Amino acid sequence: MRIVPRVSTAFILCLLWILFILPSAHVSAAEEQDIQKLMSWDMLWLNNNENVEINELMQGEYRWTRVQASQPREDQEHTSAQTAWTRVEIPENVTARTGLLFEYIHGQEVDIYIDGDRVFNITRDYPFDRNLVLLSLNAEDSGKDVYIWTHSVNKNVGIDQSVLLGPYYELNAKYVREGFSNLIIGGILISLSVIIALTCLLIGLVNRKLWMSLTAVMVCLGIIIMMYSTSLYTLYPEQGALFQLSLELGMLLLLPLLSYSFEQMLGPGPGQIIRKLWIFMLIYVLICVLVRLTNDYISNEIYPFYEFVTRPVFGVIFVVQLIMLTYFAVLEARHANRKAVILSCGLGIFALTAIVEWILYYTLAWYEFWLVKWGMIAFIISLIIVKIKPVWGKHDQVELYTKELEVFNNELQRSEKIKIISELAASVAHEVRNPLQVTRGFLQLMGKQENFTNRKYVGIALEELDRASEIINDFLTFAKPEFDHIRLINLAEEFNHIEGVLVPMANLEGGVLTMDVPENLWVRGNTSKFKQAFINILKNSIEALQGSGEVKVKAYARGKEIFIHVQDNGVGMDEQELMRLGEPYFSNKTKGTGLGMMVTFRIIEAMDGSIEYSSEKGVGTEAVVRFPSGT
Repeated sequence: MRIVPRVSTAFILCLLWILFILPSAHVSAAEEQDIQKLMSWDMLWLNNNENVEINELMQGEYRWTRVQASQPREDQEHTSAQTAWTRVEIPENVTARTGLLFEYIHGQEVDIYIDGDRVFNITRDYPFDRNLVLLSLNAEDSGKDVYIWTHSVNKNVGIDQSVLLGPYYELNAKYVREGFSNLIIGGILISLSVIIALTCLLIGLVNRKLWMSLTAVMVCLGIIIMMYSTSLYTLYPEQGALFQLSLELGMLLLLPLLSYSFEQMLGPGPGQIIRKLWIFMLIYVLICVLVRLTNDYISNEIYPFYEFVTRPVFGVIFVVQLIMLTYFAVLEARHANRKAVILSCGLGIFALTAIVEWILYYTLAWYEFWLVKWGMIAFIISLIIVKIKPVWGKHDQVELYTKELEVFNNELQRSEKIKIISELAASVAHEVRNPLQVTRGFLQLMGKQENFTNRKYVGIALEELDRASEIINDFLTFAKPEFDHIRLINLAEEFNHIEGVLVPMANLEGGVLTMDVPENLWVRGNTSKFKQAFINILKNSIEALQGSGEVKVKAYARGKEIFIHVQDNGVGMDEQELMRLGEPYFSNKTKGTGLGMMVTFRIIEAMDGSIEYSSEKGVGTEAVVRFPSGT
């Protein structure tokens, strides 16, 4: 089971690679050939108080500026304008089922016209200005102009990156991939956090504060990635304000939760600085919420201040926090803390991508976040690697406890059976023995008086009575295994006697009995009961030979214990038979009662010994008996 955390981590990495990296990197040759990139268009920036309708624009003379897709946004004119028109010429070779994909149209309000007819419109009253738009063209659209009107309070309007023209189905696949990748990644993170939370609740043996904060961090990261997707705002524009609010709350709550989870993993830090850090972050979040509520109450009068507090200030605080947490993780890693090493790697990637992205975002007006989400995923994977192993460690413990509980339950059932049989044997055996002896005496007299035919039946009855007497003796031995005469037993002497008794039986069965018992091995017990136990074991081994084979007996001392091995190459037993060995009335022999092995187990247990059987069907059986050394 120790390999499971590594397998789980590898599975997560492979899943992310297959779902996102591979589709993004794989572009077929046919797609490259069929899709055409429009690398230039015309721009017309308007003043804040200037308004130009589409009919005026198409009929009038205006000063358009030619813009190249490769031209940096900072080199273009009027980058601070809030309103702009963009004109894109559709090539002459357009056929049916052609698509026109705008990878980024920036503007809170967007109207798209083809030949004066509006084909797309979106209006937002919240600060989201990224639009991924796919238009369907027909053959009659060849050579026409597409006019795009954009407006945004953020002074970020127009087209960014390139415009793609090609088969609609191919552009639609790209549109779906580009628009929904963030949704899928965010959904996976949220689903994974829910699975981890449910697992922790089911196991119930983990640090709940840590796992609650960890799952909350994953939920926040998932919400941030999902709410940053353009698809949500394009498909559900009426819910855009809610999506934007969720994005802001996710980013704000991430700050204290991230520091709090680190405190749970690595401690409060030197001078409790990590604890102070998350408390400071919590105060900052409360301030942002208060400013937001105030801004909403006074109808966005202080929105610029709110935007300043939640964007530039947030960026600085977030980057500083990541740097500090990475520094503390590296400090812990220097003390050979494996968790800290993994965390420092994941958090270092997260911090590096965040720093680079925030610098680019505030340096380049049109820059959009994309790298930091992979930093988030690297950080999440490091958290999973760090924390999933202890969870699986608990799982291993639970599995071990379950197996031990099963063993204890089996032992308890066996003890209950032994107790019932002991009570039954003690109460019944003496009462049954006396009538048996009387009946046997009368049958012997009848055998001397009756004719030969009746004497035959009397003989059978006597044999059965003797067999019943043996069973009663076994019951008595089982019920009262305490020995009256306990002394030191020399194993060599005892096994010499046992060999003399069983060699004729082994010869009759076509087997060989060999003994390897040194002279200096001693145990404490009753000599007759010792012989009874091992005669039962050896008889079973000899009978298992079924015509040919060998039974080996080997004894030796190891430490303060004496080991006795009885091994045969007979028919063997399967796992189910092995588990039931020693149960009353369980026997593989047609005339067996199953009490012999039960008594054997009881005698060995009474001598403070233990017995273990191993067997394989068709290979043989081995019994290993252990006794405390008598010397």
